[in-house]
This record gives sequence, C-alpha cells and structure tokens, in this order.
Amino acid sequence: MAKITNVALIVLAGVLSAAELAAQSQSTTTTTADATVITAGSGKKMSGGDNGTVFLHETFENFDVDSVPTASQLQRSNLVKVVDGGGKVGSAKVAHYNDDDTETGGAMEYTVGDSAITNLYIEFDALNNAPDLGDKNSQVIFGVGPWEEGKSLTLNSKSKRAFGFEMYQQKSLRLRVGDESISRVDYDSTAAFNVKIWANDHDGNTFSYKRPDNGETAELGPDSVVVWLNDALMGDLKATGTPMHKDITEGNAVIGRVGLSSASTKVANFLFDNLHFQGQVAKSEKSTTDQPSEAAAPSTEDSSSIEQTPSTLPGAETIIYRRGENEMNLFVFKPEGWQASDERSSFVFFFGGGWSKGTPSKSAATAKWAAANGMVGIAPDYRTKNRFDTTPLASVADGRAAFAWVVEHADELGIDPARIAVGGSSAGGHVALWTAIEKAPPGSDAATSPRSKPAAVVLKSAVTDTSPETGYTPKRFGDDALALSPVHQLDAKMPPTLILHAAMDELVHYGTAVALYNKLASTGNACELVTIPLGGHGFTSEYKQWKPKVNAKMVELFKREGLLPAVR
Repeated sequence: MAKITNVALIVLAGVLSAAELAAQSQSTTTTTADATVITAGSGKKMSGGDNGTVFLHETFENFDVDSVPTASQLQRSNLVKVVDGGGKVGSAKVAHYNDDDTETGGAMEYTVGDSAITNLYIEFDALNNAPDLGDKNSQVIFGVGPWEEGKSLTLNSKSKRAFGFEMYQQKSLRLRVGDESISRVDYDSTAAFNVKIWANDHDGNTFSYKRPDNGETAELGPDSVVVWLNDALMGDLKATGTPMHKDITEGNAVIGRVGLSSASTKVANFLFDNLHFQGQVAKSEKSTTDQPSEAAAPSTEDSSSIEQTPSTLPGAETIIYRRGENEMNLFVFKPEGWQASDERSSFVFFFGGGWSKGTPSKSAATAKWAAANGMVGIAPDYRTKNRFDTTPLASVADGRAAFAWVVEHADELGIDPARIAVGGSSAGGHVALWTAIEKAPPGSDAATSPRSKPAAVVLKSAVTDTSPETGYTPKRFGDDALALSPVHQLDAKMPPTLILHAAMDELVHYGTAVALYNKLASTGNACELVTIPLGGHGFTSEYKQWKPKVNAKMVELFKREGLLPAVR
C-alpha cells in the first residue's frame, strides 16, 4: 500500500465507565487507551460514505492484545481476538478471526444504528492469515441481515442474510444471495485486500453512490448490493447491483445487522481491520416515490438569540484591527511575563456559530489556554448575521483581515510573525482555514489578504466544504458556494493541519473532514485527522473528557512545528 509522508489518521478515544456507555446510544466503541494512530502508510481513505451517519469506525487499536473487541453495538463474538497485526493489514492491531474449534462457529456481528437502515456503506480490510490451509470449504462470510437489536444469532445462515460476501482460504471470493452465487473472483491469498460494499434496502428507490475506480456517480437499484474489491468492480457484477434476498429485505429499511460469521465449524483464519459502517436510518414512514434517495440536509445552527458585540473581555487587551463602519476588535491574552521583545508564538482562534451567531467570548477560553502555555492568545471578532445582518462572505473577509493585521503588527504584539497558528470551531474553522489560502475569495479584499500563511491550522468540527453537491448549507453562499468552499480552493502548499471531528457529527458531517484529510494527504501536506468516536458537533461540551485530550493534541502539534516552547 502506498505511503504518504507526514500524514497520519488518528482515532482519539477515552476510558468510559459502564454507566457512561449505558447513557450513550450506539457509541462507537468501548475503549481502553487514549489514542490510536493509523499512519497514512495503511492506505486508508474512507471515501465511499459521503452521506449518512457513521455507525462504527473500528481500528482495534484501543484494545489489549488477546482481548475480545467488545463494543456497545457488538451482539455476539466467537473465536475472535485482537492481535498484533505486524503491519500486514491496516493498523498495528487487528481482529483475528480464527475458527479452529470444530464444534463452535466463529462470529463478530454488530447491530448498527438506532433502527432499521435504508442504505448502508461498508468498508473493511482483510488478509488471509493461513493461505496454505487445504480445506477449500473453510470460509468466513461477511453478511448483512435484519436489524434486530439484542439478538444473539442473526447471520448464522444464508436464510438470515440479505447477501453474503464469502472469503475462502483457497483464493476464492464470492458474492452469494440465497442459494445463488452471483459473482466469483480469484484473489492473491497472500496479500491484504480492501472491500467496499453498498447495500440499498429500498423497494422502489434507487440509491446514488460514487464509483471507487473513477469517482463517477452510479445508481444502485432497489433491494440491491454491489461489491468492490481493491477499488475494482468484483467480477462481472454490474454497477446497478443485484437483488438481495427478498425474504430478508421485503419492506423498506429492515437491514442493520452487520458482520462476520462462519459457514461451518471448519477452520477459517483471517485478519480484519478498519471496519467502517455508515448509512441512513429509516424514516417512520415508507417511501412512496420512485425518485433516487437523498441524504437529509443538515439543519442550520440556531441564530435566534439576540447578541451584543463585546468591547472588552476579562483578562484581555482590546485592539481595533479595522476602524470605520463595523469597527472590529481583537481580544489579546498575553502570558505572564510578556514583553514586546519576546517574539513569542501566537494562537489566533475564531469562534463558531454558523456565521449567524457567536462572539469572541466563545473563543476566549482557547485564547486563555494559549496564554497559559506561554503563547499570545488572540480571539478575533468578525461580522455575523445576528449582529451585522451580513452573509458568510463578510465573516471570511474579516477573518482574513484580522490574521493579516496580526502578522503586520507582530512587533507591537510581541510575537514572531512566522510562528502564528490559527484555529476555529465549526464556522470559525471555515474562517480559520481561509486565512491559509492565498487567493482572495468573493467578498474579500485582496488588499487586506494575509501576506503569509499561518504556521499551523487547528480545525474543530469545522465547516470545510460549502459546495453545492456535498457542502454544508450551500444555499447560504448562493452563487459563491463553490468559490467559498475551502476544500475546493486549497493551495498546493498548506500549513500543517490538525483536524478534530466527531464521527457522529450530524450537523457538519464527518465525511467532509475525511475529504479534507484525503485532499491534503494527496498533495503531500502534513495533516492529522483526529476522529472522536463519541459525541456530535459539540463533542467537548457533551463529553468533558475530550477537552484535555484535544488540548494535548494541540500541544503535540505546536511542539512539532516549533511553536512551543513559546519563547525560543
């Protein structure tokens, strides 16, 4: 698998009690460690699930060797343990499916989602761990069946599966629906392989997805499944799919049981890693149209509250960065012992609020945190709809102007202009990322654009895509939606970037964070994607334990980029 230097995908996790897990519906995993690191050398690009909720993204890194990879969604697990994968497939630790018991079949099955699923995207990596086994009937079957939470057995036979992707020890992979073998392909049993599956459990609606080989849109027919192997269509299976088992899928949206099971009690020995299940939960009423299904549009953030523009913030020095109409301020938090001659590093952090609400009081805590670490922390104000009746274009213009002012006045702020990091949460992340792009977007004055790039960028639940096809609330940008979409306007060389995003974020979808990570990685830029397995858009508010973990990741980035210690 290809290696991309200076890029890493990180899954951040935490130790949770049984009571905490019980309070969380369908959390991603029970964890026993602080962080899981998957280097870009693993080749993982979860690019197939652009829409819908991420139900599970499991790398097995947070489990002890020889432990059972338990999770809140796991319904049964037999003859599966976590082992050191030795870099042979995906990340360091993997799930070892070793069905060596002649009386008990192996299994690792999950019930995903809070209810039945209309369509499901599946991805995983696999490796035949015993390619020399002589029994050609030994196999592991990856299947999808009915959504039945709490049931111990679901995928134990073909009659319980909508379809089965069969992995034989002896070089054969097959897609089976009921008694019928739909497709068969031989594979290199000594090499790891990647599987992508789309399943559409609509009786009347087609489902659009992007082909892994060329990115073009393809249609998956009603009650159908399509399988891709190493980004190639498996065998002669058509991109429109093939009907799934009608006894299982009769009636819209009944799938939701997903996982691995043995065909018999004979030996099957495989390694599995990077399980990714993503899809759309069924609505309460069945669809009655014949139109292609679409993901529900994300709701916009509430902008109804009346806010006042602050002129001061406790502990901060107020500095005007733009005078005249709509005067704008920076709130500067100086560390203890600050002197103008210090040439310290600085962290400029923009508040969120959907370009509609919010004030620098929301980003003050991060600026204070920076000052506590010896940096000059800065919380800029920018125009929002609530306070100034403006569009997101004005927010971006102000963010760029604020960063440019900080760079140009570095001497009086006591900072090194080459060591200024920027960051932001939600829409503030959108504003922050635009400070790192050279070309002035619509609504921004090239004369006030930054003359240099930030030393690093930190994005927390950030809006990074506003394009008409895949972006967050593109209607708010009108004809400028694509031009204001950072992921579509990145420079060839971007600052080192830390992306923090919850897999269950239903407001600004996790898939947009993955898309930014992939784009930066593909152009050789240094970046990290920290996937938060619990919580949604405001994960640090929902789960307080993420705050110190996020802060630790920022410290790690700043040390790596020479921003800490703050004074050289």
